[in-house]
Amino acid sequence: MKIKELTDLAAKAEAGTQGDVNEAKARLLTLGGDLLAVAQTEDRELSDDEQDALKAAAKAVDTLEAKSAKIKESAAVMAKFGTMVPVAGAAGGPYGGPGDDCGCAEDDARLDFRAKAATINISAKMADPTGQKAIASSGDEITGVPLDSTLYEQGKVSNSALAILPFRTRPPQYGYLRQNKRVNNAAPVAVGQLKPTSEYGLVSVDGKLEVIAHVSEPTPEYWLSDNRSLQGFVQTEMQYGLERAVENQVINGDGTTPNLRGLLNQSGLQVQPFATDATVTVRKGITALETLGYTGGGIILHPSDWEALELSRRTSGDFDLGSALPVDRPAQRLWGLRIAVSISVPAKTGLLFDLAALAVVGDGQVRTQWSSGVADDFSRNQVRARTEGRFGLDIYQPQGIVKLDLDPAA
Repeated sequence: MKIKELTDLAAKAEAGTQGDVNEAKARLLTLGGDLLAVAQTEDRELSDDEQDALKAAAKAVDTLEAKSAKIKESAAVMAKFGTMVPVAGAAGGPYGGPGDDCGCAEDDARLDFRAKAATINISAKMADPTGQKAIASSGDEITGVPLDSTLYEQGKVSNSALAILPFRTRPPQYGYLRQNKRVNNAAPVAVGQLKPTSEYGLVSVDGKLEVIAHVSEPTPEYWLSDNRSLQGFVQTEMQYGLERAVENQVINGDGTTPNLRGLLNQSGLQVQPFATDATVTVRKGITALETLGYTGGGIILHPSDWEALELSRRTSGDFDLGSALPVDRPAQRLWGLRIAVSISVPAKTGLLFDLAALAVVGDGQVRTQWSSGVADDFSRNQVRARTEGRFGLDIYQPQGIVKLDLDPAA
């Protein structure tokens, strides 16, 4: 199966139908490394089919690297002119707010933490696809040591508030207009009389993207060359850690530079007190939105609160679940609205929002770079990865967000 997957992906890479360039390249390297590891473990030479597959994969990796280089070159040119790469629905209104085409619909742009490119590819390509001994430039003979290419990693939290929050690209510094209130005084006016004044509470907000980043612990270079899955593993872990940090800032950031000001620390939000139970409380929060002209678009809950909702029962003793009832477990919805389960939001607290009221913002890039130039890493044959991005949080309409109190003891 690995041979077929390897040859199929290599063919797609040559045809330009492989999808994401870096993901395809990483997958080719992983499959090729696994194929070599099996042969080495079984202490045998590669079959003709295996050699052909590895040769095709090596050629495909070269093709993908050339494509990646062109993408980087294009990005560098665009960066010189301050051009931001657009994402679906990223166009805003005339004043920097969400606008009619804000990309805030449920199925539009969301934040993707897969790094677009690694500056240095530490893991060597399959330079000798036969899997046999290779001769180094110094004349030394190098043979492979069998290594289990499977990385046994810890579990990851699969849910994130970022999965349902709208995302928009922004330059490093920008501005937008926020509406804080609406006082509509339109009324009949007699001839010659002064017309009443309505107030719409517009304020100018200065926005800035903040860098969120981290660096990996030192990794021996030989680990990377001996295990072709390791580079992808480290990058995935780094991206996961970055996602968790951004999510926590979006929810809990205190606004002290360089922290973001998270949703729970924003002023002007609506607050819905606990009423009867969590299901009723959320429904009353939806009414609070609709009363002011907003539409419920998503809900963020702690896993324990979502569990309590799923286990809630009607007076008959049956679970309060099903497409015709408030809680829809298969679709993960409550009152028809999407639920994001997040460990960043405190238990007994929820967030309900109109999708047009806010957006997570960034420059549209997550960068992963490798270097041996930290401390004495070079002399120790060690490298480190750095993963970072620039992010912010825009609040366009504070009253389009409801903080839910789900604590019956409050």
